[in-house]
Amino acid sequence: MRKRKLLPLLLILTTVICAASLTVPAEEGPAITLLGDQELEWLCGVPFHDPGWEAVGPDGTDRTADVTVSGEITAWRVGDYELCYTLAGGEEPPAEAKRTVHIVPQTLPETVQPPADTICLTFDDGPCPYTEEALEILAKYNIKATFFIIANQTRYLDCLPRILAEGHTLGIHCYDHTGLGYLYENADHYFTDLMTSQEIVYEMTGQYAHVVRFPGGSWTAAPLARSLGGYDVLFDMMHDAGVREYDWNVQPESSTKIAEGTIMEFTHPNKPYKYAIVLQHDARRFSIAALEKMILWALDQGYTFAPLDPSFPEIHQ
Repeated sequence: MRKRKLLPLLLILTTVICAASLTVPAEEGPAITLLGDQELEWLCGVPFHDPGWEAVGPDGTDRTADVTVSGEITAWRVGDYELCYTLAGGEEPPAEAKRTVHIVPQTLPETVQPPADTICLTFDDGPCPYTEEALEILAKYNIKATFFIIANQTRYLDCLPRILAEGHTLGIHCYDHTGLGYLYENADHYFTDLMTSQEIVYEMTGQYAHVVRFPGGSWTAAPLARSLGGYDVLFDMMHDAGVREYDWNVQPESSTKIAEGTIMEFTHPNKPYKYAIVLQHDARRFSIAALEKMILWALDQGYTFAPLDPSFPEIHQ
């Protein structure tokens, strides 16, 4: 009889214990957890990507998507920035978290004069239908060159990995070449364009570019330089962002826009080359048609070719 009386009691105790384990804990306020460090150092010139966050509401539900972020990171300008993350919890006080981001300058290599009689072939305004042809000619003679790309030409961007794989230098011309007045109106316009291009280059190649060329050359960027207080300020900002800017000192493309004129201009006997940066355009068929004869002439004259390297001295118009 005693054993039979114990059974209902055990059932009651089990029910109480189970009920206790299902009890919802008391509600708490909303909370935000930052992913990554609360204080970050970020290289200038690298597009900023927030490491992210997680958030829960007062009832423990996932509220990550409801977090609002205030504050702005200017990834091309050295300085300290603060981001504030806020999650409202209804009647509860909102949850907040803050992150400090230090944009720090990049370190470029010391400049080194390239060997004497060095020619740096450079091509603007690609990638385009003629870029592959230029690469084939360069590969035939094992010549390395530099390609300054327009990053919004998405139809041909799949050649960017090949450019790097074959030992050429990949540089940025711009994202959009259509409105130079807008591009050079102020620093925000230009550097936003540059950062957009850098992001595309990284997506396609896993690397950022460290050489750039202003559309139209540095003299065309004079309004931008004036708005910042001079070229020295502008170039210092570019160096902080991890890039050096290269104009050219040889422009063989003839005004008649024919291959023969380009070859004649390049091979002119009164133009000996020491450190030559040659401007061509892979977007111009006649320029690519002249390329092989230009290479053969230069090799016969004892010149060597090299792709631009951020350790080479900048040349500005």
